Amino acid sequence: MVSKINNLKGNDSVGKKAASIYKEIGFGGLWRGLTTRIVMIGTITGLQWCIYDTFKVATGLQASGVK
Repeated sequence: MVSKINNLKGNDSVGKKAASIYKEIGFGGLWRGLTTRIVMIGTITGLQWCIYDTFKVATGLQASGVK
């Protein structure tokens, strides 16, 4: 939505621009793509933790979550 606001021409406030975009796309449009985004971020975060723990174990440090 931010990129859509930035693309709108005129001297209207950000709130007015956001309202006009909301009227155009509706409530469902605000949430379109959320599931895909959650899966993408979850996968990336999981892989980062896997790489981090693998590096810690390889260097002789204790893995995360181990007491």
